[in-house]
Amino acid sequence: MTSVLGAALVLSVLSGVAASALFLAWPRRLSAEEWIVHRRSYAQTAAVRGTVPWPRVLTGGASAPRLGRLFRLSDPDLALLELAGAGVPTEPEAVTRRLVWLAAAGAAAGIVVATALGLTTGATWLALAAPVIGLIAALTLPGLQLASWRYSARSLRTDFHRRLPRLLTGARVLLESGGATAEGALSAAVATYADPAADVFREALRLKEVRRLELEAAMDEVADRYAIKELRRLADNFRIGHRYGTGMSALLADFAKAARESWHAQYRQRITRAPVLMTVPALIFFVLPLLVLVMFLVFTPLMGTLGRL
Repeated sequence: MTSVLGAALVLSVLSGVAASALFLAWPRRLSAEEWIVHRRSYAQTAAVRGTVPWPRVLTGGASAPRLGRLFRLSDPDLALLELAGAGVPTEPEAVTRRLVWLAAAGAAAGIVVATALGLTTGATWLALAAPVIGLIAALTLPGLQLASWRYSARSLRTDFHRRLPRLLTGARVLLESGGATAEGALSAAVATYADPAADVFREALRLKEVRRLELEAAMDEVADRYAIKELRRLADNFRIGHRYGTGMSALLADFAKAARESWHAQYRQRITRAPVLMTVPALIFFVLPLLVLVMFLVFTPLMGTLGRL
């Protein structure tokens, strides 16, 4: 493969990837609810100002910048993963240190691999492009790590939403038996089940006992810590039930029914959205290679003509 042909191939691949990325990332008009959520997330993930020497970042200095904020990684995601026993760093310095080391490892690996391939195959352009490849690898590895954390936290919140009706139904059965109060029935149900919903409620009950709070206040604090909206709504229902004398059994039954219906509605929405999302694999595995081939056929004669000028 000549250098001109290799350059044409690389240019074709980059053009195809750029065109596909532009098609996928083309902005659309936000709804009012999406705009509110976007504004809240932007306000919560504002980057911390200030610069710190890189040696202190690599060694975990106390003033290390919170790179997780720059990647829109929220503290509730890390706290929820820690509660689930995922073994992720929760301190800002530890998060920064891991991301920086991943970026450094990706940059070193990309430069070494590109240089070795360029020297063994005789492709000089590949060796010259080693810094660019190292930069791409340095950005890719931390991005994949952050995406993995966000996906895991979102999966845990989905499991909480799905398992919550079962836990509340168990507490309601114990409450209707007459052998326990509302808090006692909830504690017994939490001790019976082993799932993300039980873990979150167990944390709220532990916080209630340690800090001598009311159950509703403990649930609000845990909901803020792990960014779980359903737990805050349940705490509000508990307050309303205690204030107006609503039966806790009926309250738990209604909330469990509403949570189950909400989960079913989200599931139906995912089923409705599936045909649209199925076009993404076709775009990546069919349209993108076809576009790369077309670009290759277009740029190869062009590069040859320009080389003869």
